Formats: sequence, structure tokens, C-alpha cells
Amino acid sequence: MNLRRRWAPRARNPERIPVVTTRFAAACWSLRLARVASASVVLLGAVVLTGWMSGSASLIQLLPSWPPMPRNVAASFMLIGIGLLALASRGPRWLVGLCAGLVATVSMLRIAEIVLRVDAGINELLGPSYINVGLVRRGGMSPLAATCFAISAGAMLIAMKQAPHRFAMIMGISGSVVAALGIVAALGFLGGITLAALHTALGLCLLGTGMLALAWRTEGRPAGSPRWLPASAGLAVAMLTAGMWRALVLDGHAPFALLNTVALGGGVLLAPIFALTVYLAQRGHAQAASLRRSEALLAEAQRLSSTGSFSWRVATNMVEYSEQTYRTYDFDPAAPVTLAMIATRIDPDDLHLLEEMIGVARGPGTDLDYEYRLRMADGSVKHLHLVARGTRDRDGLEYIGAIQDVTPRRLAEEALGKVRSELAHVARVSSLGALTASIAHEVNQPLSGILTNAGTCLRMLACDPPNIDGAQETARRTIRDGHRASDVIARLRALFARQPAMTEAVDLNEATREVLALSRSEMQRQRVIVRAELGTDLAQVSGDRVQLQQVILNLLLNAADAMSELDDRPRHLLIRTVGEGDDAARLDVCDVGTGLDSQSMHRLFEAFYTTKAKGMGIGLSVSRSIIERHEGRLWATQNEGAGATFSFRVPAARRLMPMPAH
Repeated sequence: MNLRRRWAPRARNPERIPVVTTRFAAACWSLRLARVASASVVLLGAVVLTGWMSGSASLIQLLPSWPPMPRNVAASFMLIGIGLLALASRGPRWLVGLCAGLVATVSMLRIAEIVLRVDAGINELLGPSYINVGLVRRGGMSPLAATCFAISAGAMLIAMKQAPHRFAMIMGISGSVVAALGIVAALGFLGGITLAALHTALGLCLLGTGMLALAWRTEGRPAGSPRWLPASAGLAVAMLTAGMWRALVLDGHAPFALLNTVALGGGVLLAPIFALTVYLAQRGHAQAASLRRSEALLAEAQRLSSTGSFSWRVATNMVEYSEQTYRTYDFDPAAPVTLAMIATRIDPDDLHLLEEMIGVARGPGTDLDYEYRLRMADGSVKHLHLVARGTRDRDGLEYIGAIQDVTPRRLAEEALGKVRSELAHVARVSSLGALTASIAHEVNQPLSGILTNAGTCLRMLACDPPNIDGAQETARRTIRDGHRASDVIARLRALFARQPAMTEAVDLNEATREVLALSRSEMQRQRVIVRAELGTDLAQVSGDRVQLQQVILNLLLNAADAMSELDDRPRHLLIRTVGEGDDAARLDVCDVGTGLDSQSMHRLFEAFYTTKAKGMGIGLSVSRSIIERHEGRLWATQNEGAGATFSFRVPAARRLMPMPAH
């Protein structure tokens, strides 16, 4: 397991640190234990071999009456310890294979000697296994020691070529068996019923412990409870039982005497019970660790997404908040949450939403979906979005939901609205040049009428007698023309002034007529024949009149530009309004120009994309954003013949929510 962090340093996460620290700490102590145990085994073998070479009986048998540790056992301890230390330190594989292979060979030959009752000289491979320095008995590798060396060496040879999880399982089970047999040897020695030396028994315990620690380190699971542990525990108990039974037999008890039978039967029953207990404890520990990790991940996810959770018992008004929700409301986590506390945080202008939510919850009990504002103690404002679903149980109705802090999104939307408003103003001003002739024509006509009527009125008053009736009629025509000029200027000011969006009921037909009046001269200059088909059953739409007129004007000018190079056929333009029942109204602008190619069709409404040589690429983009703010849709289609049709659809007034002002 690679314990090095692969990410750049960042702010400490209180929920994440315990998980990482637990894994790191478990790996550290197990790795250290494996190295210490293997080094101790190497040291034990080296000390005993030194005793053999120096003739020191105290190092070989500790006390004169105790069995000695033979040379081959001491050498086996040195070799198997070096192999285990190489595994724990990620040393070369050839060293592990060499050491484990030698030990496996010697131990298997010794087992063969014992089983076949022959003497192949295994105990004298390194010299006589006894010396005349106070030894009371001839030494040799005991069956128990040979078995443990064969198990540990074989496990190392097999496991080092396996995947980590199999390596851990092989080493863990083998280590538990070796440690259990070492304990049996130590207990048997105290009773005088074993041929193994005391330091041999302690060495086997150290060897098994080192293998277990290395297996634990390799497993590397966050819960710190290896999967092989129950089987290992059961085998260890079984080995202890078998060892004690064998020790009793060697002590002179009949194999199936009462004491032996009770010990053997108790061990057989105890082994699976102990394994099951370990499994259940391990499972509970893993579930608790998984739950802690899930809670930490959930808390971190809530913190990153600024989303807290809550539950609300409607009958008892008991409210429970997550840690992130406490942070959002800036409440003390130690204090219980009440509806009165929540009301103190909600903006006074949004308190009616809280009352409405409580009424809905205690009434029909439908799902909740609200956006409201908090007024914090420092005067700042937070925008929250609450969603919750109600479930009924025997304790009544309970709402479980989430509260997200959407303040950054709201601020971004407001900033985007301002940018869109500026861009829309730029688009309107850019069309001012194209409408210069129309503006001059529309204003010039009523001004000329005013001058003519004023002159006529003067002549009528100069007559003798004055023509009072004619002068009055002429004055009324002068006033009419003055109003016409004033209306033209008012429409222009409204269209090109920088004003906030205003929601009102809009007659789409009337708005279209006003745009046609403004653009009449421009259409005539470009030789465009405009035909209007305005529906009679059109429902009024709710929105900003000026913004909708800007969209119509943009579509008209684009259609005229699309036909600017036509010389082989008349430049017909159709503007049509269609009612779609009481639900919506649609406006179509159809031209007979060059049409749309498939390549540019999907990019038409992108900002700053244009097919005109001198275009800015903002007209259609702004138009689309305007229609989308009206909860409508703007699209383009290729005509069956020549040209294209641009259409937009907006909902009727009674179905549309008020637009946000920018």
C-alpha cells in the first residue's frame, strides 16, 4: 500500500483526517511490529549459534536441566527471520526465496525423518547437535519446530508471488498457526511435556507474530479488520487445543481419557464459536468504520456544496439540523432548533413564505419547494433554496429535506442580468443607424403637416371675415400631427433608452404594428415588401414591451439583410402572429433570402457569431436571452422554398410568472 499523499497540500479537513490517520497509523504500527519481530528472530538464532561456536551452554539451553536449541533450529531462525525482514522491508525477492527455500528443505527433510523413523543426519548438518559443556541430553529439531518452519517457509514462498489480498490471507493464517504452536510449546515446556527448548517456543511466537503483523499491514483496509482474521482465530484455537491434547498424551494420559476428551471436545466447540465471535466483532467494527466514513463524506459534501439537511416533525415541531445547516443559519449547534428561532433569521419581507410553508405542511402535506432570504446578524443577506418531502409513519408526518445556500448563484444571476441589459442596449443602439431613414421619415411627416396646417390656419384667420370654423379644424389637425411626432419620439426614446425591465400585459399585435411603423422607411429603402398577417384571437402576453419589440425589430432587420443581394425575385417578407389558444402566442418572420446552411444552423444564437460581413453577432443572442427570460423559445427553420423563418413563442399572461428586474 502506497502511503504517500498524491495531492497538493490544502486546508485541513476535520472530517477527512481521521480516516486517513487511521489507515496510516495502522500501517505504521503493524509494519514496525513485523520488522521488530523478524529482527528479534534473527537475533535469537545468531545468539544461539554464537553459543554453539563459543561453547557457551547458557546460550544454548538457558539452564542445565532444559532442552537445548540445536544448530539447525538456530540457523533456521536466522534464515526465516532474514526472509521475513526482507519481505517487511521490501527487499530483493531472491533473498526471500533463498532463505525460505533453505528452511523449507531442512524442515521437510526433518519431518520425513520423524515420519519414516530414519536418521538422515539432518540434526548434524552444521555439526554435532550436542557438546560436552554440561548438556544433559542430545538436541535435535523437534516435530513441532519442524512443522512451524515448514509452514512459515512454505507460506513465504507461496505468498510472495500472490496478489496483496492473497498474500495477506496466506501470511495471516500461517502466522496465526505458528504463533499458536509456539504458545503450545511454551505451555508444554512449563509442564515438562515437550522436547522443544523454551527459547525455541518464544522464537516461534515471535515468528508467528511477525507474519501476522506483516499480513495486517498488507491488508491495508480502512476498517483495520482483515477478512482472514476469523479463520485465523479459529485455526489458532484449534491448534492450541490439539497441542494441549498432544501435551497431555505425552505426559502419560490416555489419548481419550476424560481430561483429554474434555479438552479436545471443548476446543472443537470453542474454535468455531471464537471464529464467529471475531467475525461478528469484525463486521460490527467495519460497519461502524463505514458509517463514520459515510458521515464524514456526507459532511464534506454538504460543506463543499453549501447544502445542509434537516428533518421536521410537524406534530411536535421538532426540528433537527445537520452541521452544515447550523453553519448556514449561524446557529449554535448545542441549542435545539425551533420555528421561532428560524423566524428570527428569515428576512422580514419573506416571513410570509415561512407562514405559507407551515400552513402547507400542516394542511395537505405536499412536498415543499421554497426560495427565501436570511437576514444575518451582521446585516448580510443569504439566499436559500429549500426542498423537502413528507413521509408518514406511526409518529405522524415528518419532512426530510435539504437547504442549499444559493447566494453566489443569485449574485451571479444579478450580475449576468446587468450584463445582458447592457448588451441588449448595445444591440438596440447598433440598430439605430439602420433606422435613421425611418426615424427621419416618421418625424418629418407630422412636422411637415404641422407647418402646412399652421400656414393654412393663419390664412384663414387673415380673411375678412376670418374663417373661424376652418381655422379651428386646421388647428385640430396641427394638434393631431404634433401628437404623431410626439408618439414617434416617445417610441424611439422607449426603445433606445437604458431602462429597467418592466412586466406588463402586452398586445403582441400592437407591439408589432409599432415596430413596422418605425421600420417602414428602412424596408422601403431596401425594397422589401412587407406583408403582415396579425391573428385576431391572440392572447395577451406578460413581459417587457420594449424588449419584445427589440426582438421583433432584430428579426425584421435580419430578414431584410438576408434578402439584400436578391435581384432575380421580389423581396417578400411576411410577419405573422398566431394564437395558440389561451396558453401562448407565436410570431413568425419569413423571408425569401439565401436561407440557412446546416453548418451554421446550430450556432445562429451564439454570442458574437455572425454570417454578415459587418455584423456584431449579438442581435440573435440577445433576442434569445430576452425570449428565455419571458419563459419562451426562439428558433429558426429552413423554408421549403427559398429563405428561412425565425419564430418565437411566449406564454400567455396568466401563465407567466413576473420577470426579475435587472
